[in-house]
Amino acid sequence: MLHQVVTHKILVSVRQDWARGQVAGAPPAQVGVIELDIVNNRVLPLLVNLAAGSVWTGFWAMIALGIQHIAQGTDHLLFLLVLLLPAPLLAARGRWGAFGGVRYSLKRLLLIVTAFTLGHSLTLLTGAAGWLRLPSQSVELLIAFSILISALHAVRPLFPGCEAGVAAGFGLVHGLAFAGTLANLHLDAGRMALSIFGFNLGIDLMQLFVVALTVLWRRLLSRASVYGPIRVLGGIFAGVAALAWMSERLWGQSNLLTDLVEQAATFAPWLLAALTIAALGSYFWERSKRPAPASR
Repeated sequence: MLHQVVTHKILVSVRQDWARGQVAGAPPAQVGVIELDIVNNRVLPLLVNLAAGSVWTGFWAMIALGIQHIAQGTDHLLFLLVLLLPAPLLAARGRWGAFGGVRYSLKRLLLIVTAFTLGHSLTLLTGAAGWLRLPSQSVELLIAFSILISALHAVRPLFPGCEAGVAAGFGLVHGLAFAGTLANLHLDAGRMALSIFGFNLGIDLMQLFVVALTVLWRRLLSRASVYGPIRVLGGIFAGVAALAWMSERLWGQSNLLTDLVEQAATFAPWLLAALTIAALGSYFWERSKRPAPASR
């Protein structure tokens, strides 16, 4: 084959090297050149150094892959964040009502996040190990459907008090999507076990980081009257995005709405900053309206 190449050289690249931390999504790494010695008409040997890799490098790469996966997974984060929108509120007569208190709000938040984590961790393990498989199209459709359900619930309470169970149930579906990333790596049992742990740890770390960023403004705004419109608008946005994703995943063709959703996701940090500023402004405004304590 080298005789047919004009330069008599072939660049050799590695697409995946778990021990060196090169996994899914990383560009191929060039490891050397196979070259023909024209004078002596022989192929020069190619030496590849395999000593640089380690188990820890591969493990940390899987943590980073999990962080990257959830950071770029707009649908996964949208499901969880929209499900958390009404978490601080009490439900009464088919409507969302007043703020339930700090302890009530934090308890529900922890229950929902923990349930979602347990759900996706279970199917990530079983799916990556090859014990449970579903068609990817069905999984992606169910993920979009889960967002639609959480969006409707954000507008009107569909299952008040049962959010943790819903998070766990749909978490099972989201975990199957996570598992597809690891299954495609085709690792041996030992490396797969470490990869499942590292990948899941990365997902959970990024998930907790994003949720933590929303705690402040959700806690402050949920006491204010402006939280109602924010919650409804968030639910409507998520519902439209879910319907657009369902259409795209059902017919296999992208549409204008999904493109707009992906573009809108790039402005998420600015939206978070705006909500935080609005929350602080609302808090100090409400505080300034309180009557001053009577002086003795």
